[in-house]
Amino acid sequence: MRREIAILAGPREWDDTRASWLDKVCDRVPTVTHRTVKALWYGEIKDPDHWAARELRRAVEVIEAQREAAALARQLETIVTGLNVSDPDFHKPSIAALVGALRNLRGSDRT
Repeated sequence: MRREIAILAGPREWDDTRASWLDKVCDRVPTVTHRTVKALWYGEIKDPDHWAARELRRAVEVIEAQREAAALARQLETIVTGLNVSDPDFHKPSIAALVGALRNLRGSDRT
């Protein structure tokens, strides 16, 4: 659970106390309390199927999926740029398809 809590809380800043750092988890997952996060951090709650542990895992899955989508978008942008540089007329259908995929990936295609 410590890994999930660290991902949700983010990097610990120089002015963060442990309590304020753990509170960041409560900001991202409003269904858990500071006491519950603290109990998970210190191993007081050992059940991996505890409702709070499931909530934290679900929130981490969303964050990781967003990170993967952002990495994929960066890769697609690199490919589109390379195709544009090499021969934009020849690669026009591929570029259009990749740009459409980028729009879908970013959620900016509202049609």
